[in-house]
Amino acid sequence: MAETIKDGTGKGYLAKVNDENMLDCWSVCESVEHHSNHDEKQAYHVLFNKTATGAGDCIFYAKNDSDTDLIVEGFWFRVASAEQVQIKIGDTGTPASGTTITPVNNNAGSSNAAEGTFEHGTDITGLSGGSVVEKYWLTSTASEMFNFEQDIVLPKNLTLTIYVVSGSVDVAGTMVFHYHGEGA
Repeated sequence: MAETIKDGTGKGYLAKVNDENMLDCWSVCESVEHHSNHDEKQAYHVLFNKTATGAGDCIFYAKNDSDTDLIVEGFWFRVASAEQVQIKIGDTGTPASGTTITPVNNNAGSSNAAEGTFEHGTDITGLSGGSVVEKYWLTSTASEMFNFEQDIVLPKNLTLTIYVVSGSVDVAGTMVFHYHGEGA
């Protein structure tokens, strides 16, 4: 008995298979990021800008409060002069001395808000542990994009932080992220 691939809309269309058993089709592809922004309306940017008070200070804190994974695509950075930043995941504790910042939804037609805690500060304290997953040596006063090739996934209640190595350098940036769950 021959199997047939039928159109799922109920219009009776059948799929064409060529002599090499390849499906003959025209398709539209979109990135997960575009889907999260356009269809789910869950893509965001959060901007920060701080000059640390000293070496080793935390200047940015993000915690996912959503049941859906927070996916970090990367960061834009601009520095006033040379500085090294370290991106950490998994810090624990209660952040102190930070200022709340509100992510902006990248879909202008959406009223969705990011579910999480987002702060920047000159020396966010109260945190410990975590693991450094990336280091950037920033030397340019021009904005530069740093993409995570594997993305960073923050399940509910997990954190991402940014620490400076030298301190006393103005660091401005944007975290580019969206929410996306398995099979979504």
